[in-house]
Amino acid sequence: MIGAAALAAAAIGAMPVGVGTHEYRFGLYRTSVRPGAVQFNLHDFGEDAHNLVVSGPRGYRSAVSPDVRPGHDVAFVVRLRRRGVYRLVCVKPGHAARGMRATLRVR
Repeated sequence: MIGAAALAAAAIGAMPVGVGTHEYRFGLYRTSVRPGAVQFNLHDFGEDAHNLVVSGPRGYRSAVSPDVRPGHDVAFVVRLRRRGVYRLVCVKPGHAARGMRATLRVR
């Protein structure tokens, strides 16, 4: 588990990307970022808990974000070092199949 100090250090200088979650979709407030640290700020507007995994070029796959519960927020920091297209997916059972995915471009 990463300590609070390590998370804070990783978040400094991270590009913020707001993500609204709802059954069964993601709403991204920013669709492209520069390479580097990205902080996904998730807010759950729905009735079910959701999470987020980021996958991208050359087999990149992030850890799974903490669950965000209805009405709550979660901040999740990843490093997207390569340019390209990244897929954001909720890995809760059945959510991705119902359309809970989005695309983020690193330019």
